[in-house]
Amino acid sequence: MSPLTRKSRGFAGERIIEIPKETVDKCLSMPLISSLFITRMGFYPKALYHYYQRPTGISQVILLYCTDGQGWLQLGKVRLAIQAGEVFAIAPGTPHSYGADAENPWTIHWFHFSGTLCHESISAIMNEPSGGTQAIRVPYSEERIALFDRMFDTFLKGYSTSNLLFANLTLPFFLASFILPENFQKEIVASGTTTPTNKAILYMQANLTKAITLDNIAQSINLSTSFFSRRFKQDTGYAPIEYFNHLRIQKACQLLHFSDLRINEVASQLGIDDPFYFSRLFKKQMGVSPADYRKSEGIQRRI
Repeated sequence: MSPLTRKSRGFAGERIIEIPKETVDKCLSMPLISSLFITRMGFYPKALYHYYQRPTGISQVILLYCTDGQGWLQLGKVRLAIQAGEVFAIAPGTPHSYGADAENPWTIHWFHFSGTLCHESISAIMNEPSGGTQAIRVPYSEERIALFDRMFDTFLKGYSTSNLLFANLTLPFFLASFILPENFQKEIVASGTTTPTNKAILYMQANLTKAITLDNIAQSINLSTSFFSRRFKQDTGYAPIEYFNHLRIQKACQLLHFSDLRINEVASQLGIDDPFYFSRLFKKQMGVSPADYRKSEGIQRRI
């Protein structure tokens, strides 16, 4: 069996970038991008007869993102169907084969990428410590496709240091759209299909000027206080009121920067009647008092 088998008749509208070896070596020596950088990328629309077989895998991560149609992926004895809206990351050195469905061939955006954080990126994308054997479904995003096109078009301009930096520094943001689609996809929040935790955060943001309680937040999303508290901490790593106080202090920093309000007036704007409690809360999070924060930022305001 040959180490690499490829079958293809070419696809109308296909695009591919192959990074030269000397440029790959250059990326390895650039500290800002040596952790993750692109070695090959492409777009295959309606890729009928698309097929690859690699009995020993390759030395880079392979990322397959299907946006239309369907295909399949073979990993050892495991065969997966890859549907539109699904992404899969294949670890370096993994024997595999994949191809387009004969009746409804896939459209895929794909990458090969390398770097010191390859395995960590696979774990994050596949949501498993050692990768996974199930494709990950993500909402479609025009912004994600625009990012892909931006990276591709940057490489078309050549492999100058500035182009390598821009395209490869964009790669982690592109991967974040798969790892945390709920943060990336703005329309999810707008459509009302957001999670209870995100709904609670929206409620907090809308009520930063009020002294809301844990019960208020839980009631706003129709959950019991105990269940909500557990779910929120599981999702964010913070207790709800602790998270709310972080948002309040963020707002306080803005007010200290951009207004002439006194410290006690800033506290009042955040629904905190006791300026001494506000100062303690601020210092606990920011490491300095509100007054010292203003001074350290060179902001000349009334105290």
